[in-house]
Amino acid sequence: MTRRFPSLNALRTFEAAARHLSFSKAAEELNVTQAAVSRQIKILEDDFGIALFHRRTRAVELTEAGGRLYPQLQGAFNQIEAASNRVWGNRGSGILTVSVLPTFSVKWLMPRLLNFAELHPEIEVHLINTIAPVDFDRAEVDLAIRVGSTSPQLSNASQVGIDLLMVRGSEPLAYQELLPDQMIAVASPGYLERHGPIATAEDLERITLVHMATRQNAWSDYFAAIGWQQLPQQDGPSYGHFFLSLQAAIEGRGIALVPQILVETDIQAGLLAQALPYKIQSAGAYYLIGRKSGWQQEKTKIFRDWILESIGAV
Repeated sequence: MTRRFPSLNALRTFEAAARHLSFSKAAEELNVTQAAVSRQIKILEDDFGIALFHRRTRAVELTEAGGRLYPQLQGAFNQIEAASNRVWGNRGSGILTVSVLPTFSVKWLMPRLLNFAELHPEIEVHLINTIAPVDFDRAEVDLAIRVGSTSPQLSNASQVGIDLLMVRGSEPLAYQELLPDQMIAVASPGYLERHGPIATAEDLERITLVHMATRQNAWSDYFAAIGWQQLPQQDGPSYGHFFLSLQAAIEGRGIALVPQILVETDIQAGLLAQALPYKIQSAGAYYLIGRKSGWQQEKTKIFRDWILESIGAV
C-alpha cells in the first residue's frame, strides 16, 4: 500500500513555526522568507481541512488541532534526527559524544583533547560531564568513562572499597580498562607546614580530613590498608565531587583522599603535596565503556586507540 503523507516540507515548516510560535523565527531557522512559511502552513491547513494556527496581530497561537499535531510531529522529527545521527555516526567523521566524570574530564581528559583535535579534525568530541551511571538504552552517547568494577565484589583489606555503579540498562556493552584507581592523601604544602608531618594515627588529631560523599568509607579503608586501626573521630567537610575536595585541599582546609591521576598536575605545579607516603589501590579502575554494536565504528575505534596511546597502554 502506498502511504499518504502531507507535504513533508510543510510538516517541517509547521514544526518550526509551532516550536517558536512565530512565522518570522521559523523563516530564519529554515532560511526562507516569512511569506514562504505562511504558504507552507496554508498548504498543510488546506490538506487537513482545518486551521492549525490562530493569526494574531503580532503573534500566532496553535489551535486545538495544531496543539494535538505539534507534540506528535516534534517527536517524529526528533526520532528522524536521532536515527540520522546514528547513521552519520557510523562514518569516520562526525560527532563523538562521550559521557565523562567531571573531575576526570577537567583534570585528565580535557588537557589532552587538543592533541586529539589536531590529529583527527574530522571528529568533533562532545563531552557530557556527569557522575550518574550511564544508561546506554536511553542516553545518546557513544562512549563513557567511569570508575568502578566490572565484577563487583567486596574489596580486600589492602584496598579502598568502591561501590559506584557505572552503567544501567540492558544494552550489551564493551569495556576497556584505562587507568588504575590508586588513592593518595594530599594537602597544600602550607597546610602540611603548619600542622607538621603525619607519621602515626595519633597525628590525625591535629588535622582535618576532607571526605567524599560518593566514597564515604574511603578514609577508613585507606587507614585499615596501612595498618592504622585505632582512629580519632573525624568530622571534616564532605563534598560530592573530587574537584571540590581538591579545591578544599588547595585552599588549606584539610587533607583530601583522591585518585592519583587527578592530582598529578597540581602536585607538579606545587599546589598540592602528598601528605602520607602510601598509594592504595581501590577495588575498581577507570574504564572506557561503549555499546558492543558500536565498539568497532571507525570514530569509536580512533578515539579508543588515541586514549590508550595517551596513557601508554599501547
